[in-house]
Amino acid sequence: MPCAVIDIHSELRFWEETYARQSFHRPGTPFRHYVPTLKFAYDIYLLSHRRSLEELLPSLPSRYEAGIVRGVRLDWPLAHAVIARVWERLNAPLEEDAPLFAPPPTTVVDERALLAEAMNKAGTRTITQRMQR
Repeated sequence: MPCAVIDIHSELRFWEETYARQSFHRPGTPFRHYVPTLKFAYDIYLLSHRRSLEELLPSLPSRYEAGIVRGVRLDWPLAHAVIARVWERLNAPLEEDAPLFAPPPTTVVDERALLAEAMNKAGTRTITQRMQR
């Protein structure tokens, strides 16, 4: 299932550390110029994550223009590339994440043998205690 809650601070740290290696990066464009578009992408995702990006694309240029101040707005082809990369990241499978719970042990435990051993030890202790009295 796609992500529905986003830690924006962690996400922005991720992009700050990786933006220069992203396909959308333009050399000479500092990270701060991407931040408004990244935030726009997350807002759109949170508002519409049950819909595909392709379904939303016709309305996004006008929403982007209305939602981002002109001086900090990227041109639409670049903004589209950033938004697409954000959605790709958020919809990516979470296979690389560590499991929440440890996997079950791979060895097969013979419960009868364990129970018999425990009862045998308990029985030995009981006999030894009776003999000591």
